[in-house]
Amino acid sequence: MVAEHVALAPRCAAAQSTTHEVVVAPVTITPTKPLTPTHVKGLLWTDLLVRATSDIMPTRLMWNSRTAHLTTQTTAFWAHLDRVAPGADWSAESEAAIGERYVDFHAHGTRPDPDELAAYFTRVEAGWIHPAGRRMLDLWRDQMARLGIADPGLTADRPLPWDTGQVLAALDRRGLLIDHRRFGGPAYLDGVRYGMPIRRLVSADGTANYLMPILRDLLPMVRPDRLFLLVCDAGILADYLLVDRVLAEFGAATRLVALGRVPVDGQVRSSKHGGWSGVTLGDLAATSGSAGVRAYRLGMRLYFVGMLGRRSPQSFRPDLVRRAVGRAARMLGGAAGDDPGHVARLRALARHGYVDPYRLTSGLLGRSPAPLSSQMRDILT
Repeated sequence: MVAEHVALAPRCAAAQSTTHEVVVAPVTITPTKPLTPTHVKGLLWTDLLVRATSDIMPTRLMWNSRTAHLTTQTTAFWAHLDRVAPGADWSAESEAAIGERYVDFHAHGTRPDPDELAAYFTRVEAGWIHPAGRRMLDLWRDQMARLGIADPGLTADRPLPWDTGQVLAALDRRGLLIDHRRFGGPAYLDGVRYGMPIRRLVSADGTANYLMPILRDLLPMVRPDRLFLLVCDAGILADYLLVDRVLAEFGAATRLVALGRVPVDGQVRSSKHGGWSGVTLGDLAATSGSAGVRAYRLGMRLYFVGMLGRRSPQSFRPDLVRRAVGRAARMLGGAAGDDPGHVARLRALARHGYVDPYRLTSGLLGRSPAPLSSQMRDILT
């Protein structure tokens, strides 16, 4: 378990000592359902990691939607849509309607055969996005813009630099691969040396699991002067611990930022089971109120980052979101002055090579917070 204020130690101390660039690499989201409170939390943590750390050192966001599209979770759903609604016009469909189809698919749908999936993977590798997925991404872009998060390239055509064969060959050279493909079996990532179980990367029918596109994207990025911040939710922490160690084996300095999922009505449920009606980012953005857009942005960060922290088990509470937005409006009511000590303050929050979003926001939750400087307003709104 990752504690509230503790990041895992860098896996490559020599590289950490010469870091010249921070690469923030969050797990991407499949465009198959609305953005839930758990997704919003991850997006806001990632946004603050990039914005705040950029003020003290070169920082880049490593977001490639293709890593989410090249998964069975996504392509099987797209194949299902083409089977049950061929030729449908998705350009005006609501996110809830698409999400309900996703829930129904997992409840009653049939997974395509490997050959059908392979055809979809080939199209995705060429830059194709299913119209329903593109519609969802367009809706997300608008919602994220209102939240003050710049489009990370949701529909950008970004080929992955390595293919599956290159990843498997590189893993094999380092003794990290158990390869049964020549016998008609799967290929496994071998984490035994780290005290971790083996993890299937490619099935016997040749289908790669979701870790493969991530490795295809990140391994070619490894440089001695880069620190990788791997942002994931706690539900897939075991997989990301393995990714963390694999990157280190290739010479990367890494930090793992694992975020607890946000329960809704006391339950942590996968999006494929539904239960998100009324609490999606679209629902929150549409809630009426007197506060302005900047107060909404700051309030959402105060709640999802400062109040929930990394691992709060507290269920999502719209009343606390409204209270945070109201507090934000009061904090933004005065004039914004310049803070000559801004960089020094951020450096004091960067104990692990990056500015800790929790420490940044929780410090604003006292009874009498200081007025926000112009620099902090730029980061937080």
